[in-house]
Amino acid sequence: MNKLIIAKCYLAKFQIKAGLLIALTALLYGLLLNNINLWSDEIYSVLMANDSFKDMFHLLFTEDSKPPLYYLYLKFILAFFPNTYEIFGAHFASFILLLGAQIVAATAIRRDYGDKVALWMIVLLLLMPHSLWLAFEVRTYMLSALLMLMALVYGLRLLDKPTHSDFFKFALSSLLALYTHYYCALWLMFLYGYILFFLVRYRNFLVLKKFLWGALIVALLFAPWLYVPYHTAPAISKVWYVTSDFVKMSTQFFTNPLVGDMVQSIFHALTVLSVSALSFSIVCGIFSPITTQKQDTRLYHLLRAAFFSVLATYFLLYVLSVTVRPMVTSRYMLIFSLIWFVAGAVVLSSYHFLQKGFLILAFMGFFVTYGDIRAASFDKGYSNLVHDIRLFVPTSSPILTLDNNNLFCEYYLPEYTCLALVGKTGEILRVPSILKNIERYYDPLPPVVFALASYKQLSQTHECINFQTYYRKNFGTDLCKLKAQDAAILLQKSLTLRLNKY
Repeated sequence: MNKLIIAKCYLAKFQIKAGLLIALTALLYGLLLNNINLWSDEIYSVLMANDSFKDMFHLLFTEDSKPPLYYLYLKFILAFFPNTYEIFGAHFASFILLLGAQIVAATAIRRDYGDKVALWMIVLLLLMPHSLWLAFEVRTYMLSALLMLMALVYGLRLLDKPTHSDFFKFALSSLLALYTHYYCALWLMFLYGYILFFLVRYRNFLVLKKFLWGALIVALLFAPWLYVPYHTAPAISKVWYVTSDFVKMSTQFFTNPLVGDMVQSIFHALTVLSVSALSFSIVCGIFSPITTQKQDTRLYHLLRAAFFSVLATYFLLYVLSVTVRPMVTSRYMLIFSLIWFVAGAVVLSSYHFLQKGFLILAFMGFFVTYGDIRAASFDKGYSNLVHDIRLFVPTSSPILTLDNNNLFCEYYLPEYTCLALVGKTGEILRVPSILKNIERYYDPLPPVVFALASYKQLSQTHECINFQTYYRKNFGTDLCKLKAQDAAILLQKSLTLRLNKY
């Protein structure tokens, strides 16, 4: 009876701690949800989610080539929000996935690896700067990260008396992850290899047979989609924006996961210290084995599977970036964050001497990053730009857009005619949106034409006002006045390039 009471008290203690941490995450992160800003890639996500299923898949088959699951998920979430709160709903879609990851930690991870690992995982999901990006980015990263975490947990169960449901959960989470991002395919390749190696080593041939059948089914179900990137890759490669400089910066994932253009606080070094402290702790833990004794075999596998799968995937991406074409950036690496956190949770739960020092750095880095993200979330740069355009630019006048400002114009200024200026090597997003006004390129232009640019292309030779934003503080967006003859030249060059291409 006494043992039962003690067990119930211990269970309640974990539930209280986990519940408070998740509630704190919901509160602090919830205060950052906004109904103001979307940057160009996020606008693209929302526009895709707002498309009909027919139009969405047409773009995926011909232009985008990314797997469709995130866009379908976002479409589902936005169905619950009125248009007035669409931006809020778009951020909310990623926010609830972060809370979902904490729930996975409090349930599945706790079941397999104990209270300490589960609590540390919840703490890392709350405090790490990676999470402050993942929780609000209107892209697939948070969904991919969550599904990869689930695949890791359910996959490692196959090494220790799996049930039929474990096989199903592992196969399902793997398949869903594949349909969110191609990086997941590379990571899953190493995870499956890890599990295969140990199943053979343990001579567990009954589980091995079921594992191989599951792997075959997942591969067959994903294989048809591979036609899409194969078909669209040549066209996308011509306008691929990732360069060797992006590849060099990709290591920032392990030290500073936030984009440099977002850095605002003079104390940003604390963010770097907190992230570096986690990476340092993981590396120390991997070279100081926790134990290989039988009772801790699960922790042994969790730490090494998490650590080596991330490092191996990153190494492969780096090699491909050097030998084939640049394809890895620090922002894309964020989908591996939760797997990296798992490795950190194992180490921190096992080595008490690391815990206090790490928590101090983590708290400082969190609050510095929190302030930076808050400033970016509620920045009024875009709002001011939209306000001034509506105040000073007649709706009958077309707006020329450079870079990806055609997305900004289409989303924030739907009442205007946006004419996208496309260069020889410029990135093109949403071909239908830039082709829909193609007949307007021949319309007579007013004496003064307004144009939007993000990288100072027009400010050297034209009168421009720069609208600063916290997200792209080094550039902002220029609203420029062009004479009709200058605008006509830009339009003609762009039209010629577009007709030649499409």
